[in-house]
Amino acid sequence: MPKNVPEPFQILALSGGGFRGLYTAKVIADIEREIDAPFASRFDLITGTSIGGILALALALEIPAQNVVDLFVDHGEEIFSKRWSLRGLVRASYSPAPLMGLLSSSKLFGDRLLGACKHPVIIPSLNYSTGEPVVFKTPHHADFKRDHNHRIVDVAMATSAAPAYFPRHCFNNSQYVDGGLYANAPGLLGLHEANKFFNQDLERVRLMAVGTMSSRFTVNPRQNRDGGVRDWGGWSPIKMSRRLFGLSISAQEVLSDFMLGHRLGNRYLHVDDELHDERARAVALDVADQNAREVLLGAAIQRSKTCISKPEFRTFLEHSPSKPVFFYGENAHI
Repeated sequence: MPKNVPEPFQILALSGGGFRGLYTAKVIADIEREIDAPFASRFDLITGTSIGGILALALALEIPAQNVVDLFVDHGEEIFSKRWSLRGLVRASYSPAPLMGLLSSSKLFGDRLLGACKHPVIIPSLNYSTGEPVVFKTPHHADFKRDHNHRIVDVAMATSAAPAYFPRHCFNNSQYVDGGLYANAPGLLGLHEANKFFNQDLERVRLMAVGTMSSRFTVNPRQNRDGGVRDWGGWSPIKMSRRLFGLSISAQEVLSDFMLGHRLGNRYLHVDDELHDERARAVALDVADQNAREVLLGAAIQRSKTCISKPEFRTFLEHSPSKPVFFYGENAHI
């Protein structure tokens, strides 16, 4: 890059989507194998929500994305194993224990704190105790003095506690639920972080968003239009809440894509696939069987192959970020 042209500031944004995050992890794992380097080494800031948040935290620690792929392939059905819940009326359908146990293993996060991350990362969640959105952050700004003391496992569980699927995650004397309620596609949060806390002009920012195979929630025109529980979820209240959550994260994905495209133009790249026809029947936020794995892994393999051949994608891979500066925690500068 010519000396008179400022270095770009690159952001990686990873969407939520439950087990569909296997697609995201596989795309990144394939790219890491191609470049023989951590994917995070090409970005100045990483942000992710829900399963995208779990993957973002792993990448920020330079844990290979293949470890996350293996976790989902080998243990996905364990994570999404239904428990007695009286059809979701008395408690969430899935226990958080399998996921927390896997994330706490030495192959992933163990007992490490957020301050152990090697790359700046921001993770949205919602503090249900206060009703306010929160964004957990590495200490990449002098004002960020506390989050670095949180266990990474707690941050990961807080961002992925999807309503009606998993219970709220409780730590730090608060109850947290899935960040997808307001930032399932967190690219705009990343853009704000770059501008506000890294003092980056928007003209210098490049952003890559990786989705979880977009799935549009649309109405069946044959159903009644009165807006009751039956309209939204048949006779099941739990199906109603899940459909509303699915509609919300789907709409956010589309809105974020439009807005980032408008603000960044050709400095924005969205990597994703849409689910069509019969394939869509095999995939869902909480479906982790062989058919779902086949669809997600097959699509990811093809997408990573396509990406690596595109000049606009390779431009992101050519970036060498400045060494990150952390003000607190084990990676604090001296």
